[in-house]
Amino acid sequence: QAGGTLARGSARPRQAEFRRAMVDFETVKATLQDPEKLKLWMATHKGALKAWGGLMLGAIVIFWFFSDGDFSFLLTLASLISMFGFLMVALKVFSAKSCKGVSLIMSEAYVVVYLCRLCSIIPYEGYLPYDKSGDWLYQTVEAGSFCLAASIVYLIRFQFAETYDPTLDTFNRIYLFPPTLVLAVLFHPSLNAFMPADICWTFALYLESVTVLPQLVLFQKAAEVEDFTVHFLAGQALSKLLSFLFWVSSFTELNDGSSHLKSYVGYWVIIMQLLQLVIMGDFVYQYIRCISQGVSVSHILSSEMV
Repeated sequence: QAGGTLARGSARPRQAEFRRAMVDFETVKATLQDPEKLKLWMATHKGALKAWGGLMLGAIVIFWFFSDGDFSFLLTLASLISMFGFLMVALKVFSAKSCKGVSLIMSEAYVVVYLCRLCSIIPYEGYLPYDKSGDWLYQTVEAGSFCLAASIVYLIRFQFAETYDPTLDTFNRIYLFPPTLVLAVLFHPSLNAFMPADICWTFALYLESVTVLPQLVLFQKAAEVEDFTVHFLAGQALSKLLSFLFWVSSFTELNDGSSHLKSYVGYWVIIMQLLQLVIMGDFVYQYIRCISQGVSVSHILSSEMV
């Protein structure tokens, strides 16, 4: 009887989520069929549509001119989307002369991520896309992301420091750096055949899997959410999804039979990337609901959307 009660109790949330999904689907269907509603939806998300449309067009152009069509282009595309997110945040902060809603802790963590990755992919070729874009474009995009992340840190710490509220950005850095560094030292592949560079690449990947946590915590503490930070996180989620799709088909190449620990490295890479997708799962769901219902993404945490 207790088991039956638990089963019925656990079914209720699933039924509620299913009903929500059906309502969202009907809302999208009605919007597409009604020109006035479609016009209102496009007006609500005008800025986002321009930004995402520009990114899509840029990705197509880059694929046409700088790729030979290899599946590993997914890594370059993921990097491009991530850089686009940082560019959007940097431009918004600079134009608004305010860093309100942006996590300094997350931005600093991303600086470390890109610095470590560059130390691995510039002098060595082990983790570069086999696609033609891995000759120089992938490294250039990663370097661009590093510069943009560093510029955001500068804007928060110095130029617009008076607009930063440290009481909202309270995630403890000790939960980000030491655990991922220890894991990287223990479980790292050897594609560069140089342990420091291999550890740098692995540390960057593991750290990146949890780097969004400070921003999500800041969202929960802030009274309102800035549109551009929401779109930034959505871009990072899409970037990591593409990266995950690549490595889930190639992770066996990371396994190294020379030691027992390294023979499971590929699985750790998949687990850590999957972890980030799980962490961002609820956020992505609410983001899609906002977009589908024609609601500004700044309301992503409102009681009506949760």
